[in-house]
Amino acid sequence: MKHFVITAVGEDRPGIVASLTEVLYHKGFNIEDSAMTRLNNEFAVMLVVTGDEKITESQLKDSFKSVEKEKNLLINVRKIPEEIFSQEKNKSNLYNLVVYGADKPGIVYKVAKLLANKNINISDLRTEKSSELYVLIAQLEFPEGINQEDLTEDIEKLKADLNIDISLEKVESVEM
Repeated sequence: MKHFVITAVGEDRPGIVASLTEVLYHKGFNIEDSAMTRLNNEFAVMLVVTGDEKITESQLKDSFKSVEKEKNLLINVRKIPEEIFSQEKNKSNLYNLVVYGADKPGIVYKVAKLLANKNINISDLRTEKSSELYVLIAQLEFPEGINQEDLTEDIEKLKADLNIDISLEKVESVEM
């Protein structure tokens, strides 16, 4: 089996998911993982799919040409190497991070930079802005040897620097 990641972005409208998944269904692909969301008025789709060993990246991309045109989407297809697809994810060291405060440039950058400097992976991140509040919610994968206490001083500095609140808590179990 071959594994691909498919991304699609375009103006939100009914039928995007149905059109994309119809192509995959007719090609015999299985959706292994997905994330889909509307950001403002744009709809973004990320799919990890598994399918026929004979199909190439460009052949799969060509399968979406009519959907791309009909729904005015930008669609990309990338083959995932087997060694990357089959890597086990460490689910035992997960944390949830919540940041909130007045909106200002640099919140995402400074939080992401702090995490990158500690070799902490961001597996999911969402932000939302209202007229009064900016919220960032992220799921983090801590490497072995790093724990919540290792971040306390840096988080306190960041809170003061940006005048925001930050909470971090360990995820005790992951269930879908």
